[in-house]
Amino acid sequence: KEMLLPVTLATVSTIVAFLPIFLMHGEIALFIILIPITVVMILIGSLLESFLFLPLHAQEFLRKSNNFIDWSPFQNLYIKVLSYLIHYKKVFILLFLILIPIATFITAKSMKFQFFPNFDGNYIYISGKLDINTPLEETYRISSEIEAKMMEYTDEFSLKSISAVIGYRRSLSGETQRNNSVFMITMELYDRKDTNWINKYINPVLNFSFEFDDPEKRREKQTFELSPRVKEIIKPYIKKYDMQELGVMEDKPGLIRSDIQINLSGSNDEALQNGIKKLEGELANIDGIKNYSDNIKYGKMEYKLKINSYGERLGLTETSIARVLSSYFLEKRQATTFNDSGIMEIKTRDSNKDDTKTLLDFNIAIGDGRFVKLTDVASIVEIRDYEKINKLNGDIVKTVYANVDKRHITPQEILNILEPTINKISASGIDVQLLGEKEKAKQLKSDMQEALVLAMFLIFLTLLLIFSKMKYAFMVMSIIPLSALGALIGHKILGINLTMPSVIGILGLAGVVINDGIIMLDFLHGTHKSEEFFTRAKLRLRPIIITSITTFLGLFTLMFYATGQAVILQPIAISLGFGLIWGTVLNLLYLPTLYAMVNGIKPTKT
Repeated sequence: KEMLLPVTLATVSTIVAFLPIFLMHGEIALFIILIPITVVMILIGSLLESFLFLPLHAQEFLRKSNNFIDWSPFQNLYIKVLSYLIHYKKVFILLFLILIPIATFITAKSMKFQFFPNFDGNYIYISGKLDINTPLEETYRISSEIEAKMMEYTDEFSLKSISAVIGYRRSLSGETQRNNSVFMITMELYDRKDTNWINKYINPVLNFSFEFDDPEKRREKQTFELSPRVKEIIKPYIKKYDMQELGVMEDKPGLIRSDIQINLSGSNDEALQNGIKKLEGELANIDGIKNYSDNIKYGKMEYKLKINSYGERLGLTETSIARVLSSYFLEKRQATTFNDSGIMEIKTRDSNKDDTKTLLDFNIAIGDGRFVKLTDVASIVEIRDYEKINKLNGDIVKTVYANVDKRHITPQEILNILEPTINKISASGIDVQLLGEKEKAKQLKSDMQEALVLAMFLIFLTLLLIFSKMKYAFMVMSIIPLSALGALIGHKILGINLTMPSVIGILGLAGVVINDGIIMLDFLHGTHKSEEFFTRAKLRLRPIIITSITTFLGLFTLMFYATGQAVILQPIAISLGFGLIWGTVLNLLYLPTLYAMVNGIKPTKT
């Protein structure tokens, strides 16, 4: 009965911290929407378990006995430390409120940001594009040659299977392309060998498989370590077949097709192309760039005919010549007959129809039994336009794409290097747009600012249900911004960049970290005598520490031993785990000292 209100409101405060995520929009919301749904359902279930089933289990199985650990020494030490801080409470609170925000700011500024963490997948993709005039049969032959070459390195790459698709590919920029000159080879690799004792010895027992030497786990290296080797093997084919693009890609989260995307738009096509060349020249000299490409793709070679004066005197027209050429170079139906399957069409096609020399040497019949050479009656001009032209608000758009090895450099650092070149291009009258990860990060920042404000407001309303005075609600809420330091330090310790999941974890931390604060302040609320104050504070030591330790241990494997795609969730666990540990210090030392200062509690004399 005594714990019903504080525990319920502590749970509600955690729920409302995650609720604003439902209001986010765009692709980011679709990606993370399951996180708040899962958290809210688990919290509701745990609340029902705590008050309906846990007391029944405790009554049935628990018996009063001595604690396994004697907490008296810890409680006495805690009282001494707390009493010392209360003795210098004004100095302590002042320094605390100055130094912790400064430390948080410095730590945050020293960290790098990338939208998603790196993870190890099981696939490597080879994406290739030949000249657009390449027939499908030739594309198939070249793709098969590269495929056979990669199969020679089956053991080196722990290759499980390899397949290819001709006429379709996902380009290095993330776009889907379909034509006769493209192909995509998919290399499926075996799982990576377990590199930590949790996955190697504990997980096989917990999942009841007892496979301590799984034959599917035979790969030694991660995909990012293997990709450069694949690129090295296939590099000679670029020059051999004059390929427009041949690159290597790994698995990555689907929200961002390219880490860096720079759009140049304007009316001067030549200036746009020069801008793209400048940017690609800069990218070529930056370490950490995996690949780069652009959307300047040329279409098929075409021949334009124009009748000259001699052809006009002979009575020829462009239409009549086009009709003759199409009947010769395209398949022509000569007759229709029947066979055992039904109606059968008889078509003819010249075997040399794709030879340019055949076109240039072609003879045109002029009606009186005579023939004239095509090039004598018409001029033939080769033209080649773009495969496609992108336009925005009436302006032509040229784009350069790049993917980055984020273990060495982040997209934002690349953009910082490119900034002088981008500024020069922009000064020349070309409109520059930064998309890719930069655009998503900007959207995330906007969404998170709105979500944080709404979460803080909802938490404040929740706290007013338990504390009669607003000052106590603000005292508990002051822990929220201070707790962010723990999340940042956790990322620093593990050497992990801040990511979008990290930010989601910090937002959720706002609701989790004040749980112990609610329990602590609810117990201290109403006390004005030192003896009663320290007695109540001492009684909260054990439950707060045990709650924090059990939560940290629950997140332990995800924080320190995440593998595969589980790495995407690792930053959330780090933000919550390390933030909660630091939050425990705040709830045990900072919050009681702040309460003592506000209510004039004096240090104990013992």
